[in-house]
Amino acid sequence: MIKWGFFTKNFSFYQNCFIIENIMKLAEKIKNFLGVGKHSQYVNEFFDRSNIRSAIYVSSVVIVLELFMILNITLRQFDEETRRSTQWFAVHLTCFIILLIAALALFIYSIRHVKKLSSNRYLWAALKYIFSLVAIAFGIYISFLDYKKGEQFVTLMTMTIFVFCFVVWRPIYSILLLSGAYGLFFFICNKYIPATYATKINLSIVFISILMSAINAYHQRLSEAKKEEKLEHAQGILLKLSISDEVTGIANMHYFRSQALEQMHDKNVDISSLIFLFLDIENFKILNEKYGFWEGNAFLKKFADMTNLVFKDSLVAHFSNDNFVVLTKNEAVQEKLQTIRRNLLGMNYDIKLGLKVGGYKPLDRECLPLMACDRARYACYTIKKHYNHDYCEYDSTMASNFQKKQYIINNIDEAIKKEYIKVYYQPVVNAASGKLCGLEALARWDDPKYGFLSPADFIQTLEEYYQIYKLDMYVVEKVCRNFVYAKENGLPLIPVSLNFSRRDFDSLNIAEDVEAFLNKYDVDKNLIHIEVTESTLSENDEKLKEILRRFRNDGYALWLDDFGAGYSGLNVLKEYDFDMMKIDMKFLSGFSGNAKARHILKNIITMAKALNMSTLTEGVETEEAYQFLRENGCEQIQGYLFGRPMPDSELYEKLKAGLYQLDFPGN
Repeated sequence: MIKWGFFTKNFSFYQNCFIIENIMKLAEKIKNFLGVGKHSQYVNEFFDRSNIRSAIYVSSVVIVLELFMILNITLRQFDEETRRSTQWFAVHLTCFIILLIAALALFIYSIRHVKKLSSNRYLWAALKYIFSLVAIAFGIYISFLDYKKGEQFVTLMTMTIFVFCFVVWRPIYSILLLSGAYGLFFFICNKYIPATYATKINLSIVFISILMSAINAYHQRLSEAKKEEKLEHAQGILLKLSISDEVTGIANMHYFRSQALEQMHDKNVDISSLIFLFLDIENFKILNEKYGFWEGNAFLKKFADMTNLVFKDSLVAHFSNDNFVVLTKNEAVQEKLQTIRRNLLGMNYDIKLGLKVGGYKPLDRECLPLMACDRARYACYTIKKHYNHDYCEYDSTMASNFQKKQYIINNIDEAIKKEYIKVYYQPVVNAASGKLCGLEALARWDDPKYGFLSPADFIQTLEEYYQIYKLDMYVVEKVCRNFVYAKENGLPLIPVSLNFSRRDFDSLNIAEDVEAFLNKYDVDKNLIHIEVTESTLSENDEKLKEILRRFRNDGYALWLDDFGAGYSGLNVLKEYDFDMMKIDMKFLSGFSGNAKARHILKNIITMAKALNMSTLTEGVETEEAYQFLRENGCEQIQGYLFGRPMPDSELYEKLKAGLYQLDFPGN
């Protein structure tokens, strides 16, 4: 019994809740039907615009009608047959003039509003109400006079149609005002002459028809307003997405370039007062790796807001990753940048964040914003590795270097097509025997305009602009062709190591592309070594790990290039498997008088052996360095002591002359 009582009590409770919920839903529907409650600002403005347009039509029709009626009754007073009493004329003329004045006031304000000369909602509401009351009063009075003569109440019907069907009211107002108008009219008429059944029916039909038309007009207009509001909102989102950056919320580069171009071409803007700034946040990559993607994006958002605030009234945009650009007046720029740097230091991260900035002052209005940003960026990158410099402006020396960069980017395709780029080979020797055991393929650019371009110039530039894959794949194909040439001419097939950039792993299906070239030219995989620089590697780069595993599984030897040149060497050794460690030539700088360098090199060689890796030391130029490396177990040597990079033709001549003896498997 207790359980059953508990059940019935709970059932009763839920039943009551259900009833209350339905009552609330019904009340909400009634409120919506009556138009009770607040509308959004957009909906209110939509109703105002719609009603003002309707008011122009209604008031203009009323003006024409009243002018016609004034003229008509005035002319009829001059005719003996149609003349009315002076009192009748005066009363009717006054009624027509009052309605005319109300219509004129509404018409004039509506026109001024459309032309954006007036925009006072309260004045508009007052004029609307005045006109409506005057029109209804006019309709009641004239229809009452017609009723006394036994005629229909056409004027009241016309006026209420004008007021309630053309101009949209909330249903609650339509119900109250229409009921009041028709109720008052019926009361007056019925008191003077008792209304017949037909009159009551006709009056009720007209009342209901106009009321339903008014309510329908309101809900139809409300539906249109909400639909347009949603569309406007969607368009606003699309517009924002088209001009703003997804991560930071500030301007994107498309919007920045368009707005910057407008400023540059504005004759009222002093072009000499402008400066483009390129901002590079130092150590953001470390922050991103330590705190994660979401925190990194949150930081970029904070930085963007801070930069926007500091460079108020300037054009600020997110360039890419941890880079931002600013177009601003060249006033107190250093003070503003120092403010940003202080704010960076004050952020709650245990990573020291810094800011490098490059600046470019446009020389004329024809300078394109994209080019200006590139020049500011170039200036910034020239100080990227300079600890004591955090600001640099683009100058004439940089202009020359920048032009060379642009030349390299613009001409890399032609250089490959016309073979201005040559593949040179630098010998690698067996440390124990001093014999040639391999080659490293290196690119050299012999340009018709600049002559021999430094590899440091064009390789770095091609990497920066994500064009390095063109060069590296060209070298792969040239090496494969040289193997074919050597095979056809009975020349020895010497193993070659190929260098790949980090950008290659992002831009290509590199394992598939290398495999395709080797298959095309029938080159044995044992003749190819894949070199990856230490700076390419990252502990958490799963994509790179997968590609290198594929190379290894496909039978290629993997070489770690430039070990010790960066800061991640020891970290990546535990994450990746390599067959050969190439020790960076920097360890041999000042070798003869540097005991520390000897200890470091000795321990690196020992560590590599413990990890089952062979060792090759680059940059060997002295006999002393060579003997030390050989005595301490370094297997292979590369450097000017054994030969500079040379064309394949020169290499084969030296082989024929006996200057190099061969020492590698299969020879």
